[in-house]
Amino acid sequence: MTNGKLKALTQLFHKHMVKQYLPLPEGEGRFWRRRRKKKSQGEGIKKFLHLTFVIFNLTLILCFSAFAEALPIITTVSGGDAGLSRVLSNIGGLNLGYVKEGSREVYNLQWQPDFKLGPFGLGLNVNYGLGDFKPVGYETVVVRYLKYDDGRQGLQYGVISNLTWGHGLLLKNYTNLIAGPIMLNNSQLAFLGYFDNKDEGYVVRGLWSKTGVAAARLEERINDRLTFGQTYIADNDGIVIGTTGINQKISAIGVDATYALPLGFEGYAEWARLNNYGSGMGVGVGWDHSNPLADASFSAGYRLLDKGFVPGYFGQDYETNPIDMTTAEATGNNKNGYLVEMNAQIMKMATLRAAYEKYNDSTLASLNADATARLPQNVDVTGYYHQPNFNSFRSISLEDGAIIGGSIAYPMNQFTKVVVHYKKAYDPVAAQVVSSQYYEVRFSF
Repeated sequence: MTNGKLKALTQLFHKHMVKQYLPLPEGEGRFWRRRRKKKSQGEGIKKFLHLTFVIFNLTLILCFSAFAEALPIITTVSGGDAGLSRVLSNIGGLNLGYVKEGSREVYNLQWQPDFKLGPFGLGLNVNYGLGDFKPVGYETVVVRYLKYDDGRQGLQYGVISNLTWGHGLLLKNYTNLIAGPIMLNNSQLAFLGYFDNKDEGYVVRGLWSKTGVAAARLEERINDRLTFGQTYIADNDGIVIGTTGINQKISAIGVDATYALPLGFEGYAEWARLNNYGSGMGVGVGWDHSNPLADASFSAGYRLLDKGFVPGYFGQDYETNPIDMTTAEATGNNKNGYLVEMNAQIMKMATLRAAYEKYNDSTLASLNADATARLPQNVDVTGYYHQPNFNSFRSISLEDGAIIGGSIAYPMNQFTKVVVHYKKAYDPVAAQVVSSQYYEVRFSF
């Protein structure tokens, strides 16, 4: 480890942890003495134990890091092309973290093993925390995924992210992650499975989330160019609207068709109905291109919607900021509008995804974007912005459901990284904007 890297880690550690417990400079002694008088002896012991825990674990990781160059690499990568089962088998992921969410905080030592045996895979988060006020959703053992996939059939239990069926008129970028917790917990998990009968030319898919969302889909390959899809989805438990407290239960059906065109283009049409609220339809065109240097895709569509229909109702906002259907119907007008999306990846060093959606009965739109990049010295940076009620490129309205966040991962050596996570979002349960920070040192071997 170079002196510069060690100095950077020391400064980060001092800024976010040690600084909270060491005495202030001489000039601030009077304020510090007054503050100390207000602290009970029990709180002082807790602070001392917190600091001892952090120093011990940080020293442990730094000692391992100092000898990392001499350690053998014991991770292996599985072979084959079995889709979801192509995972990294890693028994040595170790993170030292500091989590702060509002007034709640905890020092966390986390082990992240990944195991693979043939088509089977398992990933866990094992947490050991020190602190009386742990963040909401903090759990000791969390199943990140448990799955089986042989290329023709698969079943996964775990985190579901960015799930889209058809062209997104019903199910668009759905995730079962909930608002608030910056750390994963077991209430954020779901089942996702499929069966691909290649001989008969059809695929069956299914989804069930612990939050009550259940869905099924049948895809039929008519020929090499034409594919039909049929979807049914429902929330058996319903979703509570934060502003009214109403438990909103909705089921829906949809059909879609996709036709492959020359030069990487495709045309599509889809129709969907939210039962008891109305229906909508859309047509559009997409394009996809890939080469050794870059991948890119683009799609644009036009939609005609009944007054009570909400496109992509089961989307990435569904579990965190659901749409109030009473408000959606309030205008009494049919809604027509457009959707534009783009994705790009350059040499696996940078990615960008963005989507903009606008309808003619509203002054608001929806904007979503996220990006990742690998900077010099293998520094990894991520960022995301999501705004369901977007009205200006100059403003971010967290109270209206915006979510912003990102992370920076700085490598100390090939086995050790210092990572800072940040998230700021409106929590409908707490009825306020909540900021979360998570600082960690990752050690893997």
